[in-house]
Amino acid sequence: MIKLAVSPGDPAGIGPDICIKAFGLKRDLEFIPIIFGDINLFESRAKALGINIEIKEYKGQKGLDSSIFWIFPYSLSKQVIAGQPDTHYGKLLIKILRDAVNLTKKNEFQALVTGPINKELMNKSGINFSGHTETIAEFTSTPKVLMMLASENLKVALATTHVPLSEVPSLITHEHLCESLTILNQELKDKWGCQKPLIKVLGLNPHAGDGGYIGQEDKKVIAPVIEYLKAKGLNVVGPVAADTAYLKKKDEKVDAYLAMYHDQGLPVIKTSGFGNSVNITLGLPLIRTSVDHGTAYEMAGKKEVDETSLLEASYLAFKLVKQNQSD
Repeated sequence: MIKLAVSPGDPAGIGPDICIKAFGLKRDLEFIPIIFGDINLFESRAKALGINIEIKEYKGQKGLDSSIFWIFPYSLSKQVIAGQPDTHYGKLLIKILRDAVNLTKKNEFQALVTGPINKELMNKSGINFSGHTETIAEFTSTPKVLMMLASENLKVALATTHVPLSEVPSLITHEHLCESLTILNQELKDKWGCQKPLIKVLGLNPHAGDGGYIGQEDKKVIAPVIEYLKAKGLNVVGPVAADTAYLKKKDEKVDAYLAMYHDQGLPVIKTSGFGNSVNITLGLPLIRTSVDHGTAYEMAGKKEVDETSLLEASYLAFKLVKQNQSD
């Protein structure tokens, strides 16, 4: 049975709740999720949600019962109140993430699924944290990774992630784009079985620069990268104007888009399928997926919380593991 390491994220947010609703309702799962966290916290939140779960401590045992809510135990130093974030657990969260990454690298678990973390809280805890994507890359000593959100009908990768908009133009270089598109192309082949994936590359500036009248980056950096990679056999097109790039054209099947910055790509996929899309980090030596939403403190501990994205992330991780095993 495939085991997934689940880092639930901020304990004051909805992370524990979506884990309980996704994995504690006796669903017929095809994998075993192992949740990294405090047993007392999950018992308390399950009671608040009115869900009866059977919790057992995971100690590396074989033949796990899929009806059990398995927890890899960590102890919080003080009680966490749903909806009330506290910097006291910041260092524990980074330890949980590091341990989950390391054990997945060692194949104790076959993939890693992460819940939402508050970047501001982590930094206030004294931890330099710009996001899961960057931190997991650091933990795995991976020089180049790519963040992508995927839904049933759309895949959007990001050339830059959690950086100020003012810094984006300086990061859009020939080398960086070549590496990003090469990773994206290879992962689409390996993980999604695309034989010759079509990747549409968005322009940085409005109207993809209008031939250089609205900025020079599209003409002088992005376009030459696309021609260079085409000559190497990649099926890439662009730079295309971002405002119309996602419109479907007749007989055109785009396998993925590369957006130049965070808010150029993610609003589209989140609007079209919020809660049903999955964040996946490409280029890592392990499979990592994540929910497509934040901590939602205002919903923590409430029965109305929606676990769909966590289930989608877990099933995608499972499918990618199966794909890798069959190759």
